Amino acid sequence: MVELVVLGALAFCAFVVFGALFAAASMVGWIITLPFRLFGLALRGVGLLIGLPFLIVGGLLALVVFGVGAIFTLIPIIPLALLVFGIVWLARHSGRHAINS
Repeated sequence: MVELVVLGALAFCAFVVFGALFAAASMVGWIITLPFRLFGLALRGVGLLIGLPFLIVGGLLALVVFGVGAIFTLIPIIPLALLVFGIVWLARHSGRHAINS
């Protein structure tokens, strides 16, 4: 029974040692690749600056195309909206005459 406890403690120590070695190797690898990551980030930023005008033009074009489609879908609501505005206008103007009289 004691042998299993000792074996478990040794296994745990081995896991700790190998984990620490793996963490150190990972940190060294991260430090070695950091300049390349930063360079890639800078290139990505330059690419964004080059592509930004195209994104703006595409967004405006999509706004015009989908905006016209949205306005066309709202055309059947215009008579109902005019009726509601007319009722509101009449209610506001008729209320003033009743108060003033």
